[in-house]
Amino acid sequence: MIPLGWHQWKLGELLEIKHGFAFKSTHFNDVGIGYKLLTPAHFREEGGFRALEEKQKYYDGLVPNSYLLSKGALLIAMTEQAPGLLGSPVIVPESGVYLHNQRLGLIIIQSPLQVSYQYLFHILNMPDVRKQISTASGGTKVKHTSPQKIKTVIWPFPPLVEQGNIVKTLNQWDAAIDFAERLIDEKRLRRKGLMQQLPTGKRRLPGFEKSKEVRRTRWGNYPADWGYPRIGEIAKHVSTKNQGGASLPVLSCTKHRGLVDSMEYFGKQVFSKDLSTYKVVQRGQFAYATNHIEEGSIGYQNLHDAAVISPMYTVFEAGKKIDDRFLFLLLKTELYRHIFEVNTSASVDRRGSLRWPEFSRLHVPLPTLDEQREIVKVISVADREIELLQAKADVLRQQKKGLMQQLLTGKKRVKV
Repeated sequence: MIPLGWHQWKLGELLEIKHGFAFKSTHFNDVGIGYKLLTPAHFREEGGFRALEEKQKYYDGLVPNSYLLSKGALLIAMTEQAPGLLGSPVIVPESGVYLHNQRLGLIIIQSPLQVSYQYLFHILNMPDVRKQISTASGGTKVKHTSPQKIKTVIWPFPPLVEQGNIVKTLNQWDAAIDFAERLIDEKRLRRKGLMQQLPTGKRRLPGFEKSKEVRRTRWGNYPADWGYPRIGEIAKHVSTKNQGGASLPVLSCTKHRGLVDSMEYFGKQVFSKDLSTYKVVQRGQFAYATNHIEEGSIGYQNLHDAAVISPMYTVFEAGKKIDDRFLFLLLKTELYRHIFEVNTSASVDRRGSLRWPEFSRLHVPLPTLDEQREIVKVISVADREIELLQAKADVLRQQKKGLMQQLLTGKKRVKV
């Protein structure tokens, strides 16, 4: 049952959808020349615009008429390049900046007395609408849809005035979510700065600096009062195979999160059934992808008392001269990702790996244990601030989702 005064429409009775243009990649660049290309990466899975910052692609070729987007234009993702992306809508934030690219549909309302762009944006974020779009989609590995399929979606619509009041209510929640996201971005930027400065001594915490003198190295300058040992002097290689085939949790290593439970992360088994050749990683040990460390795939095992990991990984543990948490922060910096990349490229192993003998010869800056622990504490506080803000944003999203389910179906009405 829909409320009195509401009308159930097929989207095709209200709108048209225009395909994007296949811009030639020979004119793409990432140095800011030309117009910005709008791509599926700009679409949040829950709907809304995502700025790409340094990942933004530009187009410096000729632009066909009508493919330069205006502020307020509503587009829909017609391919699922990430889980949940199919059918996601976005509203263009600026005029004359973004290009209408392929795989994106520009929505053109044909019945402006029946529906508004803002209201339609919220409708396209409803789970039941996304389900209709997904069910009608094609493709095996990557789902995709078409304007004709999207136009078969059916949904009830209130009168235009009530639509406006619903939009105002939902926009208040969006504003609160956007504010929380901006705070998160600011905190992440601050953390990035701390990670660039504290573990390498570019910035010292109060009470620890003993001298202004620096140690000059190939990879930059470090405080002269810090040590500069090789990794092999403060850590040792560990290689214990799971010879008995014990049923231990299986880990994988990611670029950003470090070590994760494989089944939980991938949602399916991607590892061998026979775990007898896998390496055991005890709590407090490190593991890195021997063939992919240049991507930043290194992690610290603090998930289980013992777990196993693919034999393609190298496992090691730190000694008493260095705090595990400090070493992990240091090895996860962009500086050390670059050092790994350079040393992997220079490796005598033509497969591009960085095995323990080469890895152990790399140097690390080493402050006193007290300073290491203070650095860890500062970064941990920054992480906790981000976690709390992220939890707040997640709660707001859930509350908004519940409100949408009530308002956009007519179960709860707003005053007109």
